Amino acid sequence: MTKKVIFSMLLLMAGYFFYNPLIISSTNIKDPEPINFKPGQIFKLIDIPELKSSQNMVVYIILTPEDRNNISPTIPKWKVLKSDNTALIHDLLHCEFKYNNADVSTIQSKIFIYSNNTLVFESEISLDQNDLGLQNRLTGWATPVDNNRLLTIISQFDRYKLPVLILK
Repeated sequence: MTKKVIFSMLLLMAGYFFYNPLIISSTNIKDPEPINFKPGQIFKLIDIPELKSSQNMVVYIILTPEDRNNISPTIPKWKVLKSDNTALIHDLLHCEFKYNNADVSTIQSKIFIYSNNTLVFESEISLDQNDLGLQNRLTGWATPVDNNRLLTIISQFDRYKLPVLILK
């Protein structure tokens, strides 16, 4: 009887982590080269020096429970979204953003971009229907020029299907 209970508990825990992956983060990104954006300036992620010559890229988006409740309905509501699709990542890197000369401190979801298994870009990301944008020390608060394009790209990301995600 105890073996059945223990086995059932382990099975439930495994099922939980497949649905809601455990994230272990020891990310350490080097300080990016400074970019002097002017208020209102339009830029693409590919304009960031660390992303210009990246290869074999993988993008992870980690959504907090609060953000999953408020995101655009086109985006899958999983805890972790992933894409290693070269064309999709190319589209994401060529999305245009507008530098707003401001900061937003309440964003908790994150986007991580890896190139050859090395973290090259990290940012907070807001995917709220009314408040799309990126926030990090390099770009400050930046909003997409075309909200629908960014939402269309991210809506094509896949669910991360393993029970543990190790970000290093």
